[in-house]
Amino acid sequence: MSEPSPGGRSLVVVLSFEGRDDTLRCVTSLLEHAADHAVLVVDNGSHDGTLAELDERYPQVEKHQTGRNLGFAGGMNAGVSWGLSRGYATITVLNNDTVVEAGALDRLVAAATEAPTAVSPRIVYLTDPTREWFAGAVLDSKDGLPRHTAPAESARLAASAATSGGRYPVELLAGCCITATAETWRLVGGFDERYFLNFEDSDWSLRARVAGVSLLVEPRATVAHRVSGSFVGEYSYLGTYYYTRNLLLFARSWRGHGPRGGAMLWRRILRPLPSQLRRTGVREATRRTMMSAAGVVAHLVRRYGRAPASLERCAARWARSS
Repeated sequence: MSEPSPGGRSLVVVLSFEGRDDTLRCVTSLLEHAADHAVLVVDNGSHDGTLAELDERYPQVEKHQTGRNLGFAGGMNAGVSWGLSRGYATITVLNNDTVVEAGALDRLVAAATEAPTAVSPRIVYLTDPTREWFAGAVLDSKDGLPRHTAPAESARLAASAATSGGRYPVELLAGCCITATAETWRLVGGFDERYFLNFEDSDWSLRARVAGVSLLVEPRATVAHRVSGSFVGEYSYLGTYYYTRNLLLFARSWRGHGPRGGAMLWRRILRPLPSQLRRTGVREATRRTMMSAAGVVAHLVRRYGRAPASLERCAARWARSS
């Protein structure tokens, strides 16, 4: 086993897939605002020169090429495994379309060392830092499915924790940024790679809670997120497929903790379609409906992981014609 990198015993895993500009901006913010933390960029089989550009600009940053697209779950698991095998005491998984504010990683690591604990920061929109994207998440009381807390809910949680250092417990964390000790990562395990992307963070959060891990938000740690930065081009369509299939997988896996009934579940899947028809027209709404239907079929036949190549080609063709 090799010794940890000069950045210390805290490692930040940044996952990149065809996202060179986002990744470079994220890494720059880490080197400027979290210099005491080592950085590993995991490239998920991109062809955009991300790692070569990082080698030229930031040779001190660790790099790992998976060789193929393993999705969020598989790519982050590869990075966490890399860190565990090299003896890092604390590992943070971080979306590449983020910018980290000064002191955020120090606060997250300090909270995570109160093991067994996992912690997410307060996450704001990169385009409008006055708006919160994430300050906690719950299983909705109506349908039992994951949702972010509303601003008023988050404010009440933060106010109730003001006398205890500001951190507050939540039901679910955001995979955009999760910090935990090596012991916690080993206890809970990695993300379930059946999800590929979407709902893997909610599944991980529930497994963590079952294992006795406390989930916290540290509101004094702030990360800015270019929301939906990954869901462009063909992934604007594939995202519908993964959302539908993985929502059904999550509901089946956690029926004792989450979903209240089949009707509510199907309402969550079908609810966006009428507004999509009004907003984008018949052609686009039909395409989204077809992707959603493909997700239902995939769940019924237990086909998880990466979408079929035929579906990826179809999504790419639609993206070019949009």
